Amino acid sequence: MISNEHCSSLSASYRSANRSSIPNSQNGLNQIITLSPMGLPTPKSIPSTPSSRYTRRKHTSVLSHEIRNVFSRKPRLSIEATMAMMGYRIRMSKFLNARLALVSDIMCFLGITGLVLMIAENELTFNRVNNGDTQASWSIKLIISATTTMLLGLICYYHYLDLKLYTVRNALEEIRVGITKSRICWFISEIVICAVHPMPRSSPHLNSELLSSYISLNSTHTRSLSYTAVDVGLGLPMFLRLYLLGRSIMFHSHLFRDASLRSINCLNQVSINFFFLLKTYLEQWPVRCLMTFCIIAFFIGSWCLRACSYKSTGEHFSLPDAMWLFIITFTTIGYGDVYPTSYCGRGIASLTGLIGLLVSALLITVLTQKLHLTREEKYVHTFVLNTELAKERQNHAANVVKFSIKIWFYKRQNKMKYLPCLHAQRHLFQSISNLKQIKKTQRYLTDHCIDLHEVMTVQRNTNAQNDETIQQITEMKCDMKQIEAKLNNITNRMDNLQMTLNMLLNR
Repeated sequence: MISNEHCSSLSASYRSANRSSIPNSQNGLNQIITLSPMGLPTPKSIPSTPSSRYTRRKHTSVLSHEIRNVFSRKPRLSIEATMAMMGYRIRMSKFLNARLALVSDIMCFLGITGLVLMIAENELTFNRVNNGDTQASWSIKLIISATTTMLLGLICYYHYLDLKLYTVRNALEEIRVGITKSRICWFISEIVICAVHPMPRSSPHLNSELLSSYISLNSTHTRSLSYTAVDVGLGLPMFLRLYLLGRSIMFHSHLFRDASLRSINCLNQVSINFFFLLKTYLEQWPVRCLMTFCIIAFFIGSWCLRACSYKSTGEHFSLPDAMWLFIITFTTIGYGDVYPTSYCGRGIASLTGLIGLLVSALLITVLTQKLHLTREEKYVHTFVLNTELAKERQNHAANVVKFSIKIWFYKRQNKMKYLPCLHAQRHLFQSISNLKQIKKTQRYLTDHCIDLHEVMTVQRNTNAQNDETIQQITEMKCDMKQIEAKLNNITNRMDNLQMTLNMLLNR
């Protein structure tokens, strides 16, 4: 954590740097403006004698433009103050990230605690036909309301810290600059999601005798399709609080906590959020992620179907029946022996079927990826197939030679129309056709084995060879220029020698 004394010393150094740069602008301003006896600024350059109105208006406009430039000029910070501000921003970012992680963990704990208490309170209610509050259920609802109030306060504090972190990272002086429509919509949606919970409506006033008589009178009461208990209707949206778990996982991920990785992602304009982490985890551990998601969806969906479905006696489905209903709906089988008996249950069953289709598609993708051969395995497989094809090619080539000799022998004996000669011709043509097919298969294996990695390797080697060739050509050009210079020198010397010999011969 950053102490208040350190923050005050940094702000004092920043203000002193600003004061040191302000007098320059004030001196420039004093050179332009002088005060009149009335206290009003008058320009020095305007003559006191009345001249043309055009000249006075021109001087006034120039003066106002210079005054505007002086006041709009930003003070320059020294290097020490700039480095101090950068260090302050880095420390504040680290501090705010740690505080956001802590607040996110507390929010996740409160949200999941309220969710567990909601399930426990509804399970107590499921044992009765009526929906009246007992002392235990009323107390649990009171605790849920208390945790929800604390959660709403922490949500406001979390968004305040997030906005402050945004202003520190972008060097903004005003925190209101970071308030955008997307932030406002996300804040309102979080408040709405976390505010919904079963509330204690009234204090329990029925005694045990009245309650037992009420249960006996209504034990055969059947529920209509549109009936949904109030506590169930307010409790099911509480499962949306599980997004807090994803946020807590994001803050504790090494991809988010590593400063170097975050810097690389910022340079590449990639935001590290929960969806980015979800894609990386699916890429790294696809089977583990799918199994975890299916298990969580199984328990949540089973309980929701139990809460929204009723038997003919008015009681809720048992948990095994709800699990069986979830399985046959998730796998899109639907035997029809168990089915939802309310609109709420039908909606949950429809959502379960859609999630089942999505998970099935992801499972097929993961299985395809797992069954796909790696590059090394593909090389080995291609090598084995090429070896077998080479052996078959040699056999068929030998058959071509053998049957060609047989046909030539029968032709020498004038037995071209005999049955053995016709068999030999048929085997010859078949061997030639097999040879063509084997050559085609070998070319296909070679092309199929070449991957993007091989293409990049060939391109890299080709670029290296081109660079070496260009370098050698450049060196050869330099050598040729040196040779040309030496030849010119030799030519000049030969000319001089010839001139000297001619002079000697003339004497």
